[in-house]
Amino acid sequence: MTRSTRNSLASPPGVLLILNDVLEGTEDEFNRWYQQQHLPERLAIPGFKRARRYQTVGGQPAYMCVYECDSIDVLSSPQYKERLANPTGWTREVMPNFRNMLRSACRETWSAGDGVGGAAIVVQCQAVIGKEAAARRFLQDDFGPRLMQTSPLVRISLWEGDEAATGGPSAEMALRGQQDDNVNWVLFIECFDLVQMALALHGQILASSGAETGLLIGSWTRYQMLCELHAADVVG
Repeated sequence: MTRSTRNSLASPPGVLLILNDVLEGTEDEFNRWYQQQHLPERLAIPGFKRARRYQTVGGQPAYMCVYECDSIDVLSSPQYKERLANPTGWTREVMPNFRNMLRSACRETWSAGDGVGGAAIVVQCQAVIGKEAAARRFLQDDFGPRLMQTSPLVRISLWEGDEAATGGPSAEMALRGQQDDNVNWVLFIECFDLVQMALALHGQILASSGAETGLLIGSWTRYQMLCELHAADVVG
């Protein structure tokens, strides 16, 4: 019933996770820029495969974008670094309106389920130091399977952030005027019913002990998908 991506893969898929708010009154321009320029620009970079955009359901940050890549190495490639160093004119107009930016390059080290959910819950978490392997086993053998049985879950993934691969200051970060935040680990839970999914997730979290499982679960936010775009859809 489930499919898993194991930690032992030589080159797990890469994910770039972006969360941000935007200055009030600039949302229309922000969304036009994302759809008409920024997504196609990023997906034209070799190794970028797919992008999905989301808007929050009663939480913050207000917007999320998820880029899927062949591997995390794509996010430190010369082609990607060139884009970060040379923002377009439109990007220079829009990015100063970003607020509360979180940006992390991650490895997808495990997943279960197939398909794409129309909604997602982003759970920030981290492993107890020295118990990383135990935390991964808990997610793979216990937490994930229980959620699959008791909720409208489509797919659950573990994304492990890599600060070195995320990179340091760039011309784009300078436009935003503040240091980006980042994540340690993220559980990305795709579903078709956010209310039921949130209730099931809450129950599973209450039943879990970080001291025993090795996993410390932090804040989580619900999102509804706005759009999906594949690299193959972008005209070069």
